[in-house]
Amino acid sequence: MRSLISLSILLLAMLGLGGCQSVPTDAEIQIQVAKQVLSHNNEKIFSLENFHKVNGLSVDKQTYIAEVEYDLVFRKGLEELSAELNRASNDNPLAAFGSGMELLTQLMKYGQFKAGDRIPHHEKFKLIKTEQGWRMAADFNL
Repeated sequence: MRSLISLSILLLAMLGLGGCQSVPTDAEIQIQVAKQVLSHNNEKIFSLENFHKVNGLSVDKQTYIAEVEYDLVFRKGLEELSAELNRASNDNPLAAFGSGMELLTQLMKYGQFKAGDRIPHHEKFKLIKTEQGWRMAADFNL
């Protein structure tokens, strides 16, 4: 009985310490950055590679600033995306309009791009600790 109580106390202590992580792990940061960067169907256009946390700053127990580097690698070129958009416009003109606006946004942001083109990024992201772990502050309009 005594060993069962000791084991229970030990397990509770381990769970308590594990849940009190004061900074996000590199893996947690990478997941949150990927979610943000690849949102809005961007995962169809490019992938995120060579992720590396450069630096980090713990502002307080609930806020962390992560400085990261990564490459965006285009999966498809502008011509291929335009051809896909033309095919889609025959089936669903309204959806094609939305996709066309996304394509125009990518063109304005990255210029002419081909499949395999690589664009290095160096950015800072603000993460906050929530009940469900570390998340991007931008998810909460903070």
